[in-house]
Amino acid sequence: MLDCGDLCNQWVQIALEYLPQAVLDENKENLVFISTAQRDACRVARHYCENREVIILSERIFPKLSERFFPKQGADVRKPKVRYFIFVVLHEVVHAVKKHKTLKFDDLTRQENKAQEDEADKIAMGWFNEHVKARNNQYLKPITMDEINKMDQKNQVLMANLYTGCE
Repeated sequence: MLDCGDLCNQWVQIALEYLPQAVLDENKENLVFISTAQRDACRVARHYCENREVIILSERIFPKLSERFFPKQGADVRKPKVRYFIFVVLHEVVHAVKKHKTLKFDDLTRQENKAQEDEADKIAMGWFNEHVKARNNQYLKPITMDEINKMDQKNQVLMANLYTGCE
């Protein structure tokens, strides 16, 4: 179930195309994607939560309008922000399908949490790169942890800047 707004739902749909079909088929009814990209706030209704994994996406990770779509080619998945967005969605889907636990509610140790994060990174990167390989496009390169880390650092700066100067 997608509830990210008309424009942003399209981005999530593109990211979900990178999942192996069997994973998507088995889990699509159990996933909910929500974003505040086109609204100031939202309430996560019980209907969403009772039997589904809820994934909330920050508006700052959605690609810009200028990175939207080429009418005949789809999204420009060569752009770093688009690639990072797809990776983040896949990473969160891994947590959902693997039923990973949380530091806050499940008393995980930091080491156990890091192991889950590493697993999510590895599987998400594998899904991404398998999709790239299957497309057999010489201009579409596999994603690397270095690329992911660079985009993550940029997003951490964006997040910090959002809250600098708050009254």
